Amino acid sequence: MELRQLRDFSQNFNDTFQFIKQEFKPLVLSYFSISGILVLATGIVSGLYERNAMGGFFTGVMEGLKHNNSGYYESGPVRTLGSVFSPLYFLMLFLGGLNIIVMRVTVAVYMKIYDEKGKVSPTIEEIWKGVLRYTLPVAIYSFVLAILIVLGFCFCIAPGVYFMVVLAPITMVFVVEDASFGGAFNRCFALIKENFWISLAIYLVVYIIYSISSGIIGVVVTSLAGLISYFSTHNIAATVGVVTGIFSVFQYVFYIVFLVSVGLNYFNLSELHDGEGFVKTYR
Repeated sequence: MELRQLRDFSQNFNDTFQFIKQEFKPLVLSYFSISGILVLATGIVSGLYERNAMGGFFTGVMEGLKHNNSGYYESGPVRTLGSVFSPLYFLMLFLGGLNIIVMRVTVAVYMKIYDEKGKVSPTIEEIWKGVLRYTLPVAIYSFVLAILIVLGFCFCIAPGVYFMVVLAPITMVFVVEDASFGGAFNRCFALIKENFWISLAIYLVVYIIYSISSGIIGVVVTSLAGLISYFSTHNIAATVGVVTGIFSVFQYVFYIVFLVSVGLNYFNLSELHDGEGFVKTYR
């Protein structure tokens, strides 16, 4: 597939699934080879957190229902809050955010090498070198951009949505064009000019597709796992932990669909802005 070409709304979706179908094995294998341990750790921590939170919830409810002559005890809600905002909660957020960053860098590096090699699938070693090079800088500027987007949502939501759409391909710009943070930031605004609404529509629809796909398959698989866990342990909290852990893994895998669509839209915007087969380097 030629990545650097103009695409309309429907072509983006068709090419997204065509690229994933064509490159499914090397792309998924590369992702799990590089971040498999991180995915597994995120799933385990998510499962442990949900198990502890659910266990604390049931314990809080039962204690809250106890009563004596003076009325109900107040210890239930306090314990519930403690189980929600536990160290596992913040560890889960950290691992989840790091997982997303590694996924974005992996897909961006994969598409960059695929384009440079003339539509040839990159090797795991090539991708690994790119991931090592770009992950830390992407993690740093992702934190800064997250603050910017949150502030945008605080101002009537619309600025936050605008920043999310404009900055969606910034990892692709940073990796493909070897741009600095400032250069990649400015490049995103240059690319989105007169193409905001079509980009918003693409990202919104493909995100819905990703959510539905991961949801349907994830629910089927995790439901089976949950039934097996429940009939084995008869422990609702443990079952919730197993289901949450497995489902989080499916969510990360299907997120590749969204990232590939963003990458193809980046190449489309580059062609619209720079002309056929030409990308300026912003340093």
